[in-house]
Amino acid sequence: MNPRGLDSGVVRAELHRALDVWAQNSKLTFREVNDDRADILVFFEKGYHGDGYPFDGPGQILAHAFFPGGGRGGDAHFDEDETWLLLEGDQHHGTSLFAVAAHEFGHSLGLSHSSVAGALMFPWYQGFKPDFQLPDDDRHGIQQLYGLKDDRKTWETIPEYTPQPSDYPTYPPYQPRPPPEPPRQPPEPPRQPPEPPRQPPQTPRQTPRRPDPVPPEHPEKPPKKPHRKHGKPDTCDTSYDAISVIRREVFIFKGRYIWRIGDNGLYPGYPAETHRMWNDLPKNYTHIDAVYERGDKKIVFFIGNQYYLYNGNELERGFPKPLTNLGLPESLEKIDGAMVWGHNGKTYFFSGTMYWKFDEDVGKVELDYPRDMSMWSGVGYNIDTVFQWKDGASSNRISKWLQLYVVSHEKLLTYCLCLLVSGKTYFFKGKGFWKFNDLRMRVENERQTLSAPFWMGCPRELEKPSEPSQILPPKEELDIKPPSSSQSSSTPLCFIKLLTVLTLHYMINYHL
Repeated sequence: MNPRGLDSGVVRAELHRALDVWAQNSKLTFREVNDDRADILVFFEKGYHGDGYPFDGPGQILAHAFFPGGGRGGDAHFDEDETWLLLEGDQHHGTSLFAVAAHEFGHSLGLSHSSVAGALMFPWYQGFKPDFQLPDDDRHGIQQLYGLKDDRKTWETIPEYTPQPSDYPTYPPYQPRPPPEPPRQPPEPPRQPPEPPRQPPQTPRQTPRRPDPVPPEHPEKPPKKPHRKHGKPDTCDTSYDAISVIRREVFIFKGRYIWRIGDNGLYPGYPAETHRMWNDLPKNYTHIDAVYERGDKKIVFFIGNQYYLYNGNELERGFPKPLTNLGLPESLEKIDGAMVWGHNGKTYFFSGTMYWKFDEDVGKVELDYPRDMSMWSGVGYNIDTVFQWKDGASSNRISKWLQLYVVSHEKLLTYCLCLLVSGKTYFFKGKGFWKFNDLRMRVENERQTLSAPFWMGCPRELEKPSEPSQILPPKEELDIKPPSSSQSSSTPLCFIKLLTVLTLHYMINYHL
């Protein structure tokens, strides 16, 4: 249990002190035993240590703990490569073992992360605080599960926790930092003991370290001018508010207007007023913040702190609803962009410096979010919009392609594997955009491409009049044809790409 170079007696004392934080605020009691059957086993480990959640060396992931249950349930693991501080050591040269252990033991006892800044269960390491007192949010949480310390009522048995099933572990590689300022939001209402116990999933929760601030990879631009309320935008000289592929067509939104782009390019007669297609939008809206089409073909519009759900052109009953219904924080004023990412078929929301992964089945954002936009390398903060063009080959179609290969020719495999590396996501800011490589997780070119010539067919500056303007992504990106017999030699290369894709697919799915 003891990390290298530290006094084992002091380490044990710090762990006892961390457990006592919870004992002093609930009916819980703890005692140390030398028995592998203990409810909470504590380990100091390095790298891969047999539980599927490897540590990463100094910094970033500090520790993780498993919610109560069988097997590893309740256990807490600490990264031995960290510089652990005991008692009141120099906080600038290490990490407080007491602070991290108190947080992790909260998970061991059944508490999930808190959205309240300053709470012990807040998902970012906050350092050591002398004369620490358990914040109200954490105190109400532990008392909800185990009762008040002075309550005469006793449990006949310890409450049994039923882990919720999950398709994959919620294992974050790191959460680089919280927003530049603590979120301004009213405190959560107290969680009272009469409520039923929470039943968190049986996956470890990571304690990430907050690194020094890193500036965005692109300089921040001055605030955008207010949206013109009714003015028709200039097709060849404008930024975009929202973009989405709806019914296999690209819809671009600006102010109260839209453009539509089909297989043959921009439709004539556009831009047109958006309410011609969705007349149930609020009469006083000035612009759409974000739009995406769900897997069931229903369309979600985001306007301010509300969202609207449409079935075709008809607004679903009960809408609009607040963003908080999606599990987003009450302090969030708007969504900058939303998309179903073709790489894993998951829905993502973007706002300011942060992003969230949304679980369409549960109807809530996933645990351990938000995360910092720096994961999308090269994009920077405060995007205008994002979408994935329909040429993006989703890696969750691999199995379908391989089934086709079983009943077809080897060349079909070559074709399918080559498709795997063609997925494209587009991030927009100002009058330009970045094409994003979903496999390498970075922009393909740090310099933006102008939006209007690429998407609207507008003339480029300094372009010769005789040169045609590109309206959509290149034809080879839209309609990739199976290779001819002369291309059969590309099979080994594409097979190597498949192995790379599968590896990166695993890494990205478990880290994003």
